[in-house]
Amino acid sequence: MSAATNDAHSHGTHALQMGHHHVSSAQLFLNVLLALLFLTVVTVAVSRVDFGPLNMLIAMGIASVKASLVIAFFMHVKWDTAINKIVFLSSFLFLSLLFVFTLADLATRRMDHAMHTTKSPVDWQWVHPQEKQ
Repeated sequence: MSAATNDAHSHGTHALQMGHHHVSSAQLFLNVLLALLFLTVVTVAVSRVDFGPLNMLIAMGIASVKASLVIAFFMHVKWDTAINKIVFLSSFLFLSLLFVFTLADLATRRMDHAMHTTKSPVDWQWVHPQEKQ
């Protein structure tokens, strides 16, 4: 072991520094927890009201806000480097593209088209093979 490496370990510091670590207060985590609990109550309250086709959109919006709070504060992405934020957010971009293309495909299908319905002639004379004797 070299003298420089030995000296770095003897003083309790690491030769390889991994960057700044953000330390959050307990009050911040408590506030985020209260916000998440409040949004959970809002989710339950909204689920009891019929908004028609907007039900899913409202539920996904609230869930997105809750997920954003967890990601930003509990996963410490808020204080992370810019490149990590870009990579993390780009994954959501590609996920949203997957959803958009899937929903666009479903919206353009006609389920009453002859290709999607299976109608077979019913043979009223049919008897189960084990019953034939």
